[in-house]
Amino acid sequence: MKQLTFKISALMLITSLSVFAQKKTVYSEQFSADKNTTAIFNLENTTVSIETSTDGKVHFDYSLEFDGYSKKQIEEELEGIKVNATKFENHITLISNSVTQISTVTYSYDSPNGLVLDYDASQKANDSIVRKSRDSIVEEIRYNAFGKIKAPFKYFNDRFKTKDDNGKLKNVRRGNIRMLRSQFVIKIPPYLKLKINGKDAQITVRDDCMAELSVVLKRGYFYAKQLINEYNLFKIENANLRAEGIVGGRYDFNNISKGLIGSLQNVKITSEFSKIQIGELKEKVSITDFNSEYFFYNWDSNFKRFDLFSEYSKIHLFYPKVHDFSMKVMGNNTKSMYGDKYVVNMQPTSKGEKFNMMERKAKGKGHFSGAINFDIIHGIIYNYNDTFTASKN
Repeated sequence: MKQLTFKISALMLITSLSVFAQKKTVYSEQFSADKNTTAIFNLENTTVSIETSTDGKVHFDYSLEFDGYSKKQIEEELEGIKVNATKFENHITLISNSVTQISTVTYSYDSPNGLVLDYDASQKANDSIVRKSRDSIVEEIRYNAFGKIKAPFKYFNDRFKTKDDNGKLKNVRRGNIRMLRSQFVIKIPPYLKLKINGKDAQITVRDDCMAELSVVLKRGYFYAKQLINEYNLFKIENANLRAEGIVGGRYDFNNISKGLIGSLQNVKITSEFSKIQIGELKEKVSITDFNSEYFFYNWDSNFKRFDLFSEYSKIHLFYPKVHDFSMKVMGNNTKSMYGDKYVVNMQPTSKGEKFNMMERKAKGKGHFSGAINFDIIHGIIYNYNDTFTASKN
């Protein structure tokens, strides 16, 4: 019977490794930097962790750890990776690519009978939609971005089984598993102006980052703590995005399937075909969207003004809890849903003109948090925990 090889990539923090693992240094280099230094990282099929440098230098430290690999197999893996960094005048360039995708952890399992996902139907996720706190969003981001501590082979065995010759499920033998662990740590000073071009790249920013970032990422993921810079420019396509907080900048999202953002402030977003959950909206946030699904869970007590311009969008709207606010929905041909029973269809006008579809006026009592303004066409608004007054056209 022909032997099959399965590769499974896992994203997690691993603290315990086999004593038989072999560690190989792929690349190590450092460069001095000052406040005028710029850098560009070109990453393909590469996983990196970006941290803050405390000595004013840019550090590149890339290593691989192999468990269960033969000498020949290790050599083949290393030959498929190309890394080089150079500095000319005051500009640093890094080029890193691999023939195959290098994830944080990659498993290879040789089995004539294949692998079976050990799935428990009772653990199916709850599809009900409830308000999430900003802290719960941040906790979810940290769990997925920075991983949970678990021995790598236990992680594998908790999820997969194999079959014996009679077709019955059995545990995977550790001796049949190969593991490749990648650790590429890049340390940058907080003032570095950095551009990242990523393709099938997995990027994690482990510290709050005040550096000016320009990021273009096609496929992969971008995980971050706080991104704080008014000049940040991001363009992310067909990838996952998770950030504990974003303050300042312009962000262009296309087909973000798993978007989690703890909070937004002073940000302009252009998006399409994405699904994004936002824990808290702070001041001066504007979103222009086409055919995406957004979850607006919470509002800062001084969000001041929020603008949404959208077409064919699905909006899950949770209202500010305590403070006074106003809301106006302009548009055409939009459905507003209140739970499962109450639906308001705002029919299109004969000429397709926009009109004031719904409005909630400020009560004029207590603290005024801000104004929510929707300009939405052909959309659906799912309203939670409040009511609207529909305008008569």
